[in-house]
Amino acid sequence: MNREVLAESETPKRGNLLPLLLALLCALLVLWPRPAAAAAAPLSPAAEDPPELPEETDRAAGDPAPQFSQPSGIYDAEELTVELTAPAGYTLAYTTDGSAPTPEDDCGDSHVSVRLEPRGEETLIEQRKRFLCPLDTPMLQDPELPRGRVLRAALLDPDGQLLAPETRVYFLGTDLAARYPGCMILSVCTDPENLLDPERGILATGAVYEAWAESEAGRESLSLKQWWLYESNATQRGRDWERPCRIQIYDGGSRPAAELDAGMRVTGGASRRMSQKSFNFYFREEYGRSLLPYELFPGVGRYKSFTLRSGGNNTEGLKFKDCFLQSLVTDRALTVPQSRPAVLFLNGEYWGPYMLREKVSPQMLQDLYRIDPGQVIVVKNGELEAGLPEDLESYRELAAFAREDFRDPEVYRRFCEIMDVESFADYCALRIYIGDGDWAWETNEILWRTRDGSFREGRWFFVLHDIGCSAGLYGDGTTAADTDHIARAIGNHPLFAAALASPDFRARFLRSLRELGEENLAPARVEEALRSWEEDWQPLLPDYYRRYAVPPADWAVGRDTTLDFFRRRGQTILPCYLLHLLERDWNDGDIPPAGKENP
Repeated sequence: MNREVLAESETPKRGNLLPLLLALLCALLVLWPRPAAAAAAPLSPAAEDPPELPEETDRAAGDPAPQFSQPSGIYDAEELTVELTAPAGYTLAYTTDGSAPTPEDDCGDSHVSVRLEPRGEETLIEQRKRFLCPLDTPMLQDPELPRGRVLRAALLDPDGQLLAPETRVYFLGTDLAARYPGCMILSVCTDPENLLDPERGILATGAVYEAWAESEAGRESLSLKQWWLYESNATQRGRDWERPCRIQIYDGGSRPAAELDAGMRVTGGASRRMSQKSFNFYFREEYGRSLLPYELFPGVGRYKSFTLRSGGNNTEGLKFKDCFLQSLVTDRALTVPQSRPAVLFLNGEYWGPYMLREKVSPQMLQDLYRIDPGQVIVVKNGELEAGLPEDLESYRELAAFAREDFRDPEVYRRFCEIMDVESFADYCALRIYIGDGDWAWETNEILWRTRDGSFREGRWFFVLHDIGCSAGLYGDGTTAADTDHIARAIGNHPLFAAALASPDFRARFLRSLRELGEENLAPARVEEALRSWEEDWQPLLPDYYRRYAVPPADWAVGRDTTLDFFRRRGQTILPCYLLHLLERDWNDGDIPPAGKENP
């Protein structure tokens, strides 16, 4: 969602109905029991001095490789000399800018000493004009920022053939664990051309932008400065825009806790046009390993993929807002991916703080619920993410209920057979309560189920995904506390609108709405949890502002508008619901109490 396409405020029209609404609301709150609050999920702690793993674990046994006298790591020394040695009959080619060595980089010898210092050229930042940045938030160079020195070396055999390179990264004269306390550090290396090349660089404005700018749509968007519609290399999707990389993970120690090859892509919506972009990382057999064998989060030690999220709509404000809001509702009938703060270094260059997040996949769901990943079906925004093509038929059957008459109890009974109604009620109530301005049917929406019925008897269940465009963001009516988001949901989500005709679903939905407001999202609880998250993030912000020309006041604005939203939200959302209850022909009768059992 962008700043300029947000809708006008849609506030409830109360008029002379206000006394009646308030009386109904008071009676409702008095009669219903109040469940105990669930504690907010804390940020995942970083591991204490993780175990060391071999530097290169993906090379086939017996293959010759250059020898490095020093392993990758974090060093107190201000400078370091690394001795490179090749087996007999081979010579060495090496680079220090992150690029893969070529025969032209051959030093002509089997031994060479490479002297490294903390400072050096920032190959990527110095070419930042190649990045699309229509919001005019430039990336800055600052000598105070920590820097990793990348050393890549490859062997040339007697026939002049170049073998696969080895990569080491050295952080000199800095203590990253002290600088970013409790924070995971990710060092990602790839050939600069994978990022900067006009034809294939995934961060570049590139050839995609040049062609788009000449199109009719491009000329119109440029003239209107509709930056969220700009196309570039960075806005492209799919395997064609995945590039190989090497990942090192530091989790409190001075040596990488894990290191392996992977594929990387840019991810996100409008945030792809911002300076600090989000990334997905994928582990595949073609890169050496199909799983990352490291515990990024407690209790989960294998990953096929993960995400580094820059903040989405909140990239230049309260960066953790999306993950923070999700952490408040982990006790609801929803799948909530785990997250934790991380700092990214790209080819040794500081790239800023991120939220490291689980990426929804059958592997993630297996670890979370102990189910067979081969039985998992995942649908994102109406498209199959995991499963078999024929699995979409079940999703189409669910979507068809938007055209059914839920006043008929038999329709609701059949709906409950394929939809986890508790999850649906919690999901809709949450999106509505937080004032989500970027949610509709098949927009930022992920559902999943098991084919064999091993989880919730095979009913569709919701995953929380991208809820940051909410709670007062941008300060306009689309996400305002006094906006009638129930009306917006009825207009934008036909399945929710249809289900509201069932008195049993209304009871479930209203109970979820009330529990969220009184417990999960109660103002005092939100404020206490946000204060804790902010304390964890404060050490990460000085370097972020050194790299990106973002006003520090934007963070405070994001925090204050979020807190103000939840202080006022409870006064408006239930009257909105009661207004719809009175205005619509739902033949409701008495509102069922919270404890009533439903199908």
